[in-house]
Amino acid sequence: MTAHVLVSGNLFRQPEQRTSKAGKLFVTATIRAKDGDASQFWRIVAFSESVQAELSRLTDGDALSVQGALKVETYERDGETKLSLSVIAEHVMALRQPPRQRERKSTDAKPPMSRRERIAGVPDPSLNDDVPF
Repeated sequence: MTAHVLVSGNLFRQPEQRTSKAGKLFVTATIRAKDGDASQFWRIVAFSESVQAELSRLTDGDALSVQGALKVETYERDGETKLSLSVIAEHVMALRQPPRQRERKSTDAKPPMSRRERIAGVPDPSLNDDVPF
């Protein structure tokens, strides 16, 4: 039985694109989910191209939610058994959109084209009518 989880938090480091032994691309990331003063770290693995693309456009510190299959493993550190929590991501959603890069505006900017101009490539004469006030 596979359990599904929804984890929200902030990216802890930049997502990394990797290649499997079979030559397939995948993306890994780590989410820090805070609970008061405590933090839980979740390893995220994305195989879907759309999930990889969404995860890759985010940067360290961005808020996100990830939904997918839960994978729990244990490991030993300093004689203590600890849990390793992973999600095989099926969906990723940025909770705060990263800033878009703005295009430079040229000094000789043209007015936006009408639908007719975009489709036919000809000026729309209706845009030059005088508007009575």
